[in-house]
Amino acid sequence: MGRFQKIAFCIVLCLSLGAWPSAAWSIGLVSGKPAPDFRVESADNQELSLDMLRGKVVVLFYESRGVIRKNIALKNELKRLYREQPANVQKEIFRLVVINCTEALWPALPIWKSKLREHSRKEGFPIYGDWTGRMGGDYRMVPQESNFLVIDKHGIIRYAGTGKIDNGQFEKIKDLLFSLVRQG
Repeated sequence: MGRFQKIAFCIVLCLSLGAWPSAAWSIGLVSGKPAPDFRVESADNQELSLDMLRGKVVVLFYESRGVIRKNIALKNELKRLYREQPANVQKEIFRLVVINCTEALWPALPIWKSKLREHSRKEGFPIYGDWTGRMGGDYRMVPQESNFLVIDKHGIIRYAGTGKIDNGQFEKIKDLLFSLVRQG
């Protein structure tokens, strides 16, 4: 079998098995669907899963280290909004930043963990690593991009965006957060 025939055979096989990426696969998860469970780990080896966050509204950024500044305007707006809230509202919201750490090879793990620890201190909350890539895959996160999700208290995705979130979306996101916090 020639090279072209092998390639054609592989394409046909992938299509017939449903393994070829679809347009929906490349854009990530959509609003209204249950969020898959995940397990991520902080630089201090503290594990976190979606189950541990039930009953809280989760504001989630999933990014590669090269794009962490892409949505800095939204991050700053959400940080300001969070700080303006009374303590009882702050308890209802979990701010979750996950960095895709699959590039970290074992000799560099201490450096990656040190950087996560440093950024966690600077932000005032733990930043977690997706060390295996499983969360990124299960959530269909777009690699090398800033992925942003809002997950309600019952584990349903209520907002999903990839890339730079337009400033025009900020009010919509804030309104959504307030409505989700008020819901039981």
